[in-house]
Amino acid sequence: MKLLNLANTITIIRIVILYITVYLIYTGQMIFLIAAIGLSIVIILLDWLDGIVARSRNEVTQFGGVLDITGDRIVENVFWIVFADLEIIPMWIPIIVMSRGFMTDAIRSQALMEGKTAFGENTMMTSSFRKFLVSGRFMRAFYGTIKGITFPYLILVLIAQERHLREADLQEYLWVSGYTKTGGLFLAILTTAVSLLRGIPVLAEGRKLFVKDEV
Repeated sequence: MKLLNLANTITIIRIVILYITVYLIYTGQMIFLIAAIGLSIVIILLDWLDGIVARSRNEVTQFGGVLDITGDRIVENVFWIVFADLEIIPMWIPIIVMSRGFMTDAIRSQALMEGKTAFGENTMMTSSFRKFLVSGRFMRAFYGTIKGITFPYLILVLIAQERHLREADLQEYLWVSGYTKTGGLFLAILTTAVSLLRGIPVLAEGRKLFVKDEV
């Protein structure tokens, strides 16, 4: 099966749209920020779509699984870094999320060398509960939904900044800015917590991969 099938092409398109979205965010102009919200939703929907396409067209491959995870990492890390850089969220959030990602991906790389995958029938998870948390469709959809709410909302926080409200002659709604940012912080922390929860089983399974090296 060729590497660049439809499902994998969708994943690559997600990454391209991500970089366009970041550019729009950094323009700081309201019309472009609104467009960025729409594109951020498209990015999340494409993540859902590539999985459906892969299953329906029988394009589920090890390479596709690795590319999908890589795409997810790029999307998440870039968004978290951008929002931290723009001071919408504290810097400790991308530090934690990226550290979690590096550790779990390192373990998954070792598992892949031994013929185990992150998701699917040959998953590295050995218990039903761990499969549910990491590779179960419900938890994957739940985490994707949370990201699909959090990332667009954090762009909305930028739109609700006092500068934009004043420019739109909406001074009477300046109080919205603080509440919006607080809501964004709550969503960011919740998303981070779910990310950590789904990473713990991978770390636990990772020990089994290296237990044979223990003396």
